[in-house]
Amino acid sequence: MNSYYIFVTLCFANCIAALPLGTEVHVHAHTFPKIERIIVHVQKRMADIWDFWQLNRNICPPSLCMFSDDSGLPRRPKGTGGSVFYNGDIVLDSSNEKYIFGDNEVSYRKKRSAVRTQNKLWPFGILKYKWASNIDKKSKRVIRKAMQHIADNTCITFKKAKNKDENYVRFISEPGCWSNIGHVGNGEQKLSIGRGCNEVVGVAVHELLHALGFWHEQSRPDRDNYVEVLMENVAERYKKDFEKLNKTLVNSRGYPYDYLSIMHYKEFTFTNTGDETIKVKGIGKKLRMPIGQRTAMSNIDIAQLRDMYHCNKKQDANETVCLPGWVKFQRSCYKFLKRPKYQFAAAVKYCREFNSYLAQIDNKYEDKFLQKHVVKKYPNTLRWRLGGRKINDTFYWINEDNEPIEIKYSNWAEGNPTKYTSMVLRKHNKTSEAVSWQGAWTGSFKNFPKNSYAFICERPAKRKCIPGNHSDGREYRGTLAHTFSGITCQNWNLQYPHQHKVIPKGSLQTDPDGLGEHNYCRNPSKLRRNRPWCFTTKSKIEWEYCDVHICSKLVKKTDNKIPERLTEQNKQKQRGTQ
Repeated sequence: MNSYYIFVTLCFANCIAALPLGTEVHVHAHTFPKIERIIVHVQKRMADIWDFWQLNRNICPPSLCMFSDDSGLPRRPKGTGGSVFYNGDIVLDSSNEKYIFGDNEVSYRKKRSAVRTQNKLWPFGILKYKWASNIDKKSKRVIRKAMQHIADNTCITFKKAKNKDENYVRFISEPGCWSNIGHVGNGEQKLSIGRGCNEVVGVAVHELLHALGFWHEQSRPDRDNYVEVLMENVAERYKKDFEKLNKTLVNSRGYPYDYLSIMHYKEFTFTNTGDETIKVKGIGKKLRMPIGQRTAMSNIDIAQLRDMYHCNKKQDANETVCLPGWVKFQRSCYKFLKRPKYQFAAAVKYCREFNSYLAQIDNKYEDKFLQKHVVKKYPNTLRWRLGGRKINDTFYWINEDNEPIEIKYSNWAEGNPTKYTSMVLRKHNKTSEAVSWQGAWTGSFKNFPKNSYAFICERPAKRKCIPGNHSDGREYRGTLAHTFSGITCQNWNLQYPHQHKVIPKGSLQTDPDGLGEHNYCRNPSKLRRNRPWCFTTKSKIEWEYCDVHICSKLVKKTDNKIPERLTEQNKQKQRGTQ
């Protein structure tokens, strides 16, 4: 190329970037001989959407780097690789920081670990927030969309904090995208969606899930069974970001490893060589499942969040009813039988006739409800049998199938249950309102009627029946998306965690069984059961029935029984009868 053309090229190189898209530049011949016309097509180069670990690299946002503790001395949150972030975008509060990085307060860590998960949840599933006065408009827009996405799929609500509210999230748009884990509970906590983080809603969803209590998926203790971390490709300063967390901090709640989680690292996260740092293996490789998507919450993300905040239980409490003569509290119905008075075995048998079981107290709210009810409605009855029984020196709840269930909540009176073999709710006297758990003998045929007391039966509350032509509910097209026991359903169009052949070939839009890209309860023709059901999102429970019942003369009495949870132990039994 001669100097003439070099000169022309340089003249235009300095101004091309300022021209609008598709601009035509006409050059007169007397200005540049030999060139009649130059057409310049200006194309805007779209920047790649970077992930949080790239956007947060080598930054120290003012809110974090100017943070001071009670002494007034500057204090930065402790992160990895000399940064203020753990795992690339997590700002550790003081308790998590001590737990992860360790300190000399061993007893402190042990004490905190027992209550950590419970305390990190936002009370009643309500995340309160405020906007920074100078927040970027684009950031505010994607945060709103992210909140709507979460609210549409769960029972989480987002409310603007009032002046009286002490604990809330302040949304800001400082450099980077970052958040604390869960409800910190010591005043204002910040969540930033800065420049570059506001290009896609999924990044804001990711940070909001941190604020609601989620860690990164690949931090699970069992992750090595599902992905391989290629440490040789990880930058030295970030190798700690690939350490697994223990079960105290990360509780999978029985859900499988979620390759599709919006909380999963991408395959090149923290790469030092440009090569992948995480490789999918096992079932994920077989199903060709990608990792690191930032589009929306996965089916399992939604299921876990709904489980953490008891969304399905809350929905059931609002939509279920009890039969006449039963008293409803939350998701259960109770029948208080003052007479006849029975020993333990006879009371169990009597409750079973109502498809119920002797009452089991699972939490302090249920305990308080039962105590108040017996005091108010039955002031002269001192003892009420419950479903607890001693087996090999340990008390268990006895369910409707006569199987022992671990007692996770207890409220025994001082000195109880000692040598007794069953339990009762006991009023101290007829005029007292004090009620406590106390031991009692189960009783036997020989000493009847001794040890015979009033008792309380319990059964799950159920939804009202719906009209239908078939007792098996095959025409149900409602939107219930969790099972009778409260597990969120797996999407019918997915093959994980449970693989199946229920969906027929062809378009899901015209599927006669009402299947599709959703997880609503159905009873498809390819695997017809007694009533609508679904595959679950939990690893060891393949499927369960849903609380859908048809108002029909064809409905059998057995349809009203409490559905049995399908576990690994009885899968073979179910398959053998199909």
